Amino acid sequence: MKTKNIHTDFGKEISDVDITKLDKEESAKIIELFEEYSLLIIKNQKITNDEQIKFSKIFGKLEITKPGTLGSNSNVVILTNIDEFGNVVSTSHKQSKNDRANQQWHSDSSFKIVPAQASILSGKKIPSQGGNTDFVSMRNVYENLKEDIKLKVDELKAVHHFAHSRSKIDEKMVSKEEYEKFPPVIQPMVKINPKNKKKALYFGSHTAYVKDLSKNESIGLLNYLLDFATKEKFIYSHEWEENDLLIWDNRAILHRGKSYNPEEPRYLVRTTVEDSFTRAEYLN
Repeated sequence: MKTKNIHTDFGKEISDVDITKLDKEESAKIIELFEEYSLLIIKNQKITNDEQIKFSKIFGKLEITKPGTLGSNSNVVILTNIDEFGNVVSTSHKQSKNDRANQQWHSDSSFKIVPAQASILSGKKIPSQGGNTDFVSMRNVYENLKEDIKLKVDELKAVHHFAHSRSKIDEKMVSKEEYEKFPPVIQPMVKINPKNKKKALYFGSHTAYVKDLSKNESIGLLNYLLDFATKEKFIYSHEWEENDLLIWDNRAILHRGKSYNPEEPRYLVRTTVEDSFTRAEYLN
């Protein structure tokens, strides 16, 4: 197993490994790299969904895919613009709207009472241009904040709501079942890794507002933090190739998809690992 840097501050590309044939030492090494570098890229992994599920379980318990998403009630999320007949869907189709919603900066499942630890995403069919995924290390961003901002966000909590992020695309996008299943939850604005104790900012498109601040103060702080976090120097933009496998730590990474030609087919499969160390609070 070999590794190389992909950004000056975070991320590793791993080579000379087959994730379907890992021994205990290799699995342990991948987990160690994940905890330290937050984003891993493993190329040339032509795997089945079952093989991806088996690999993903080395990180912990997998989420069950929510209603309203392709792959519902299984361990995989299907991210695609292709319908069940193999045709590319129109831009008004819910799958296309989900794709556009994922082009907002976010952390997977931050709207859930049990948020996500790891996301594992495999590229099956990739458009010829565009469709990159951008990543930011929120540990690195936190470390670069002014001390007074650090002290402020250390003590703050924010409300995350699935309907909030989707309403930016279409107010009718969230079904009644989704709305009832995912009420607003309260998350800390700074997460601390339980193993290495490193701090990371924690917010994104699912963040509706910051608790205990006025509406204007909340909007101002979230806008300031997002503008700061997404400066070009903090971003790694991944240009996909077929059979790429990406693994990232949602506790420390903010990400977004990028646009691509909607007439070209795209098909990715995600597995998501629950955060076994923390739970959100319901908003009373």
